[in-house]
Amino acid sequence: MQSGGWTPPAKTLLGDFLDQWLRDYAAGAVRPTTLDGYRAIVRVHLAPALGHIPLSALSGQAIQGYASRKLQEGLSPASVHKHYRLLHEALGHAVRWGLLTRNPAALADPPRPSRKEMRVLDDEQVRLFLAEAKRSSAHYRLYLAAVTTGMRQGELLGLRWRDVDLALGVASVQQTFYRLGAQMLFGEPKSAKARRTVALPVVLVEELRALREEQEENRRLLGPDYHDYGLVFCQPNGKPLHGHNISRGDLRRVLARAGLPRIRFHDLRHSHATLLPRQGEHPKVVSERLGHSGVGITLDTYSHVLPGMQAQAAARLEERLFGRSGAVR
Repeated sequence: MQSGGWTPPAKTLLGDFLDQWLRDYAAGAVRPTTLDGYRAIVRVHLAPALGHIPLSALSGQAIQGYASRKLQEGLSPASVHKHYRLLHEALGHAVRWGLLTRNPAALADPPRPSRKEMRVLDDEQVRLFLAEAKRSSAHYRLYLAAVTTGMRQGELLGLRWRDVDLALGVASVQQTFYRLGAQMLFGEPKSAKARRTVALPVVLVEELRALREEQEENRRLLGPDYHDYGLVFCQPNGKPLHGHNISRGDLRRVLARAGLPRIRFHDLRHSHATLLPRQGEHPKVVSERLGHSGVGITLDTYSHVLPGMQAQAAARLEERLFGRSGAVR
């Protein structure tokens, strides 16, 4: 690289370009956690394998070979696909910035990532899970909110009292909370659609009222040692919760004690999303509660619940047209 600008494209190495792209574009365009992941992919994978190649000499064949080698090394198709997407986006900027005439990543075929396994709790399992959580976990109300609203963990951990109206029974998603190493980061919702208002069931409203009273007592007892972030779900001293510790520790213990299969915290959101269609809720309503960018994403993500719904729909149509109840086969 020349001081104060790019070297001529013919001499620019891919590794140097990716470092510059991370600094000049990605650092201001993506979340800190996403940027951290990008840096790791470049440092650990892309730079060692392809960084020595001049940007102008990078070919689709070289990128295809990289993908094949990474699969042979044992990386999952989903991981290799992430590498490809990063490279494709970065090289797209190289084209826009006049460093390349075309994107060589467009000439390669990335592996198709397999759909992530989704484990959900059914009605009875949800009841068992919540009963055990209420009996033995300090995070019962957090789990109750996840199952009954479908909000993401970061949305719940960033939820503030000022964004909750218990009289109307609604919560407004206005920020998220996540950690990056020792950093505590409050950020914007994932997308414009993720900034939404979610109706709360009565059981959750009642629990939140009790939670608010407990927090007021903690604030009174701790005095200046109470760290008031205004959060609904927080530690007894007011500080934000550690989502990773909850997911890997308390959640697993509650599931084990309830005799339920191990699931991720995010699967509580999936459980909410699959329960709603089965009780007849319109996909549009489900999509709005989840904060999806469109109903198509909701239908595609939760298409596994449709076969049973179709059978029920056929049985209801038979009863309406012919006056008899059709057996769901």
